[in-house]
Amino acid sequence: MALTKAKIEILGTPKETLTCLFNPTDYTVARTVSWETVKTKENPIPKMTFGSIGKTTLTLKLLFDTTLDAGKKDVRTTYTDKLWKAARIANPEDPKEPPHVLFTWGSTWSFESVITSISQTFTLFKEDGTPIRSEVTLSLDQIKDTGTFAKQNPTSHGTPGKIHQVQEGDRLDLLAQQYYSQPFSWKRIAEFNNIDNPRSIVPGQYLLIPPIS
Repeated sequence: MALTKAKIEILGTPKETLTCLFNPTDYTVARTVSWETVKTKENPIPKMTFGSIGKTTLTLKLLFDTTLDAGKKDVRTTYTDKLWKAARIANPEDPKEPPHVLFTWGSTWSFESVITSISQTFTLFKEDGTPIRSEVTLSLDQIKDTGTFAKQNPTSHGTPGKIHQVQEGDRLDLLAQQYYSQPFSWKRIAEFNNIDNPRSIVPGQYLLIPPIS
């Protein structure tokens, strides 16, 4: 079965779509609910009554990488600047209206929201200092309730273009066989993860499995 890529659509004019090369390994959905206490003389234990439902927040990390692109372009101008732009005012004439973004992963669930927090960590650079790999942490506050949440994909098995957590007994050639059906493609995984010694991987370590383009 083909790998379903997570996407973030920036619902502006014009609309822009960011397709994730690597799906998130996990994400967190949180919602706040307020309750009110009512005390009575007859009952020493306060009675709880519903107050209101607060915001629903999705927090996730996304990895962006241009090392497979021709020329290894700047990861900011290629991908992540679009997210930073969506964290600004969409219409200066109406500063109360924030830009909307739509996170989707598969066809059964979406999360329409606004960006409330964004941070970016750069982890790989060209010789001239140009960043070509970064991890973006996003917090999104929901503005439209879909009522359902997406199913998670396993992080240890699957098709290329994923993140693999090393298990006891894993070897790069076995991982290349698992993901590519080509054990001799282990060098591709090693080079992508800056691994000089293929025997140096340890259980618990995360490896990026690049897709075959």
